[in-house]
Amino acid sequence: MKLAVWLARLIVGAVFIVSGVSKMVDPAGFAIKITAYLAAWHIDGAIAPGLVVVGGCALSTLEFVTGWLLATGSLRRSAAWSALLMMCVMLPLTAYIALANPVDDCGCFGDLLIISNGATFAKNVVLFALSLFLVRYNRRASTLFAPWIQWVQVAAAILFMMILAIIGNNEQPLLDFRPYPVGEPLVATDEAEAFYVYTRNGREKVFSDSELPADDSGWEFKEIQTVSPASGKELTLLDRISGEDMTDSIIGEGCGETDRMLLLLPFPSEAGAAGSYTANELQAAMEQRFGAGAFVAITAGDDTGAVDSALDVMMATFPVYYADRKAIMAVARGSMAVVYLRNGIVVWKRSLSSINLDRLNDGDLAEVYATDGARWFRLLTAIFLLGNLIIYLIGLIPGLFRRKN
Repeated sequence: MKLAVWLARLIVGAVFIVSGVSKMVDPAGFAIKITAYLAAWHIDGAIAPGLVVVGGCALSTLEFVTGWLLATGSLRRSAAWSALLMMCVMLPLTAYIALANPVDDCGCFGDLLIISNGATFAKNVVLFALSLFLVRYNRRASTLFAPWIQWVQVAAAILFMMILAIIGNNEQPLLDFRPYPVGEPLVATDEAEAFYVYTRNGREKVFSDSELPADDSGWEFKEIQTVSPASGKELTLLDRISGEDMTDSIIGEGCGETDRMLLLLPFPSEAGAAGSYTANELQAAMEQRFGAGAFVAITAGDDTGAVDSALDVMMATFPVYYADRKAIMAVARGSMAVVYLRNGIVVWKRSLSSINLDRLNDGDLAEVYATDGARWFRLLTAIFLLGNLIIYLIGLIPGLFRRKN
């Protein structure tokens, strides 16, 4: 029985830990997924965006703390009930999602792992069963940490998650699971593939470009289906005036061997005077080093009035291109974000508010503002684990004194 309990603890705990961390490193990304749910239920306008972020962080923290307590055998009653109560909510929710399919991705693991709605429901059935088992039998196995110090574990886990969220929300996610990570080009190397749907006698069939049916075959054309590039990169830049595709010349192979800085404005109505000075200073620095056109803005073009208003407020003199809002938000988080490219390759990306202008003349901009999120994540994780080791050792001290006496 003890082996079965520990196995259940580790399975449920590991899933909760991965789920919590994968979302907490990217609070804005999880908020986007929550908003997709709210939009499907037509209540997205009823909840303030800030509350969505806070709610997402609270859920991610609860998942991680519960998972960590289960994995270490701590707070045996509370941890088991916490897992079961969460599954009592998640199981019917994912059952509804699997049947109604209101969203394409449940968002259970952020952008780390995308699984189907059916697979999500199956996963939660297993987790529900294991959580129910732990509520009944979790106290049959021992704990690793002394009972009197286990609440310190909770505090350490909450602090760890808060640090991840603060960095991910104010700068950029420490771990980037999106299609545009540092070190890779923004433009897909593989192209989208088109397939052609034909019908005949009430039956549909999909043909590739090289196997289209003959005109006298009886097949009638219905529609074209486009499959996105395998890389998932769908960022296409359109000239704001002419609508011409400028992707290759601005961020692709046609841009040549040069450095370019992109100002991303997914929601132009949210771009205000607060970031105007920083943006203009960055533009001046880039153009001084690399010439005109080295600093460009990319924004969503579905509301030209909001774009015009934002550019007037910012007193913008830099080129502006339109792109799909979802693609912009996949490149970098934040209402105003900056991406640095060298020969079309992402060197770094940050929120505009995290740019320290005092360092603008400290050297190569590709190095001055460079970040290494993965290294910081490893460091923070190591500190968290070391802290828990210290907590564990402190918990042993009273027992050592009792033995001496």
